Order: sequence, then C-alpha cells, then structure tokens
Amino acid sequence: MADTSKLDTAIKFGAGRYRQERGLIGSCGEEVARFGTRPLVVTGPNSWAAVGEPLLEDFAAAGLAPKVEVFDGWCSFEAAEDLAKAARAHGADEIVGVGGGKIMDLAKAVGETAGLGTVNIPTSASSCAPFTCMSVMYTAEGGKKLSWRFDHEIDACLMDMDVIAACPIRFNAAGIIDAMAKRIEMLNGKPALSLDDTPVDVFTAYSVAEYTYRVLKDVALRAIEDNRRHEATKALNDMAFMNVPVTGVIANTTKSFRQSELAHVIYDGVRTIFTEEGQDAIHGEVVGVGLFCQLYFNGQQGQEQELRDLMRAMDMPLTFPDLGIKATDKNLDAIEEYIVNSRHYNSTDPADRRRLHEAVHEMA
Repeated sequence: MADTSKLDTAIKFGAGRYRQERGLIGSCGEEVARFGTRPLVVTGPNSWAAVGEPLLEDFAAAGLAPKVEVFDGWCSFEAAEDLAKAARAHGADEIVGVGGGKIMDLAKAVGETAGLGTVNIPTSASSCAPFTCMSVMYTAEGGKKLSWRFDHEIDACLMDMDVIAACPIRFNAAGIIDAMAKRIEMLNGKPALSLDDTPVDVFTAYSVAEYTYRVLKDVALRAIEDNRRHEATKALNDMAFMNVPVTGVIANTTKSFRQSELAHVIYDGVRTIFTEEGQDAIHGEVVGVGLFCQLYFNGQQGQEQELRDLMRAMDMPLTFPDLGIKATDKNLDAIEEYIVNSRHYNSTDPADRRRLHEAVHEMA
C-alpha cells in the first residue's frame, strides 16, 4: 500500500492546466497529447456512455492510443493498484479520468500508484475532486478510509459545459452545497474569523470561500433551472467554475485540512458507520445535511432556514431520514461519537459537548 503518512508542506494551488468551455470534448485529445500518447482512461459506466464515443474519436484524431477501463466501484487502494497494473501492461504514459467525483479521485490515485500524471475530465460539477491534489480513499465496500494528499498537482482539468448542462441536476446541486459549505465549516465553532488569530493561508482560503458563497447564493437557483433545461448558460458556467476550480483552490490552499470540518466529518461518519444505509446518497447531499449541525455548532442557527430553503428548491435531502438513515438517538449518538473522536473536535469543555449534542440533533 502507498505511504500516506508523509505530509508535504508546499501549497499546490490546483491543476497545471484548466479549461472550461462548450464543446471541449472535441479538444481533449490535443490536451492529453501534451502529456502522453498512450493514456489509460479510468471511467464510470454512465459517464462513458455519455461521452465515450466522441472522446475516443477525438483521441484517435490526436494520434492517441488509449486503453479504457470502466469501473463501477469505490476509490480504494485495491482498485488503484489493479488499475495501475493495467496501466503498466498497456505501457501507459498518462492517466485520464472521465466521470464524477469518485472517478476523479480514483484517476488521481491510479496516477499516484503508477507514477504517472493525471488529466481529469469531469462529467458533473458535483465537487472539487477533479481539481484537488488529494483523493478520498474508501474500503471496497464504500466505508471511508483516509484522505490521501499528494505532493504535486494534477496535469490538467478539462470541463465541457455541454456535458455539465446535460448532467442530472442532483449532481450539480450537490456540488453547489459542497462549495458553499467551506465558508460555514471553516468557522467550526466560531461566528467569524479574523486575520489576527488565523494563519494567513487559512484566512485567504476563508476569504475566497466567502466570495464563493456569495456568488453561489446569487446564481444557484438560476443555474439549476438552466441545468433542468440542459442549457449551458452563464449562470451554469459561473456555478461550475465556483464548484470545481475555485473550491479546489480553497481546498489546496489549506492542504485539504481547514476547509472541511463537521459537515465533512459527518459525511465520513455516514460512509463508515452507515455504509449500506447511506450508499445511495452522494457527497454533497450528505455534507448539506451535516451543515445544519455545523451552523448550530457555530452559533449561526439564524442561517439554517435560508440554507434549508435553498436546498429544498434544488430537490436535495434535508435530514438524516432523507439520506436513508433512521434518526434514532442511537444513530445520532454514533455520529456524535465519531465527531468527538476525530481531529475536528478537540474541546474538553462540557458546554461545548452539550452544544455539539444539540447540533447533531439538528439533522433529525
């Protein structure tokens, strides 16, 4: 298994190249050719059905000799090793990921395992995974294992807005909430941050997170309605830019530490404790439900209704039962214990623990 214990202190801000345009599938071959001519393509079944044919045509026109591996599982060390072996057998000189968040993370993990660069071609704007310098690793069954942080950027991220416009709204809506979460989570128990008592890199990331939140609050519903009509409008373009590269810069600037707190810990807990019950919920949906806990813990209860209204308008789950998990005291207590035993909670004050207990029950 790869060594994930080493933490590189350098900040990697994002992908070496980023393009976001309509019709970009027809130019991906020339972009991949910058890095190699024999790519191993890691993709999911739905994503490949949507873009595989035109992508292969473009790869052929660019003189590439790809091998395609369609994978329908979780981003795990075992999967990364198996696909890295396939890359070596093919004589691959680059990894190309085509799909949603799990495939984006898996492509990066395969590249790291095989010692190759990665080009990511996202088919949704559901998270910043296409852009970040880390992969969330799971067990083969879907339980959260760890976050694998890399000491380099990915080679390129290429987002075709016609593909994003054709994506089911569920995925783009989840990306909106995941992006907006950064401003809320970075406070983690406080109503505000100041530069005087915050490291400058973290405060910079928080300032970008505030900007991201403001933009998405303004364009989210317009973008989702345009997405429903499969129209690649400016609102949808703005949304995708916030969800992927801008939120990716936030994550990369904090080395994927301070940008994700309680709501993401709740996501990890759902994947770990309720692996089967919550398997159909996607990342941003679980994070969105977790944000009600985070807002309460921050002392920002007055902002809960605004978030609830926005998520409801985008047809998103709002409670634990909406995720497929019963909101029993036993289940909520299990999530609370998971938070307390994580690095994201380090208080010994009984008042903080009571506040956390109340916050967790905001998700019922």
